[in-house]
Amino acid sequence: MKTGFKAWTALVLTMGLSSPGAGAFELPKVGMPDLFAGSSAGAAPAPGATADCPVIVIEDGAQMIRSPAGAVAASVHHQMSIKSTARQCVVEGDHLTISVGIEGDAMLGPAGAPGSYGGVIRVALRRTKDESIVSSKNYRVGAMIPSGMARTDFRLLADPILTQASAKPQEDFEILVGFTDGAAGAADKPNRKSKKGRR
Repeated sequence: MKTGFKAWTALVLTMGLSSPGAGAFELPKVGMPDLFAGSSAGAAPAPGATADCPVIVIEDGAQMIRSPAGAVAASVHHQMSIKSTARQCVVEGDHLTISVGIEGDAMLGPAGAPGSYGGVIRVALRRTKDESIVSSKNYRVGAMIPSGMARTDFRLLADPILTQASAKPQEDFEILVGFTDGAAGAADKPNRKSKKGRR
């Protein structure tokens, strides 16, 4: 058991699952990112696409969920983590459409076993001026870890977020993503200033 736990711990450290700041990667200035459409990097930009797009913020405690909740060391059954995020903004008349994509993985802990695992990820748009929530929706994500494997990936493409266009979307709004477990109400607290994973 100790050998298995040491190997699992090393894998966690290597993959950065314990890090609270999951990086949000920038989308290409031109071209439709693979996360959204599977297009090549040299593809033409979507009509109305703009680089002035709200940043993605992963709130403290919302990058990862672990089962059982609060488990440590050898008692961990499994955990799910957000590994990377992407967004694309398109201006259509007086409206701004924001597409958000999330990639992550599920990993077995020392007490885990192959099977299907899931969690709930919230995607929200927050106005920076007063930190009010403009739009919010929860999504169920799942991952199947087959026999003989210790991890697998999952991918989420959220429904497009539609809001009124502004002169400076990147300054006026921010996109909040994260697991709802372990981050209950974090996105709704206006006095919460610590923001991990902001890009």
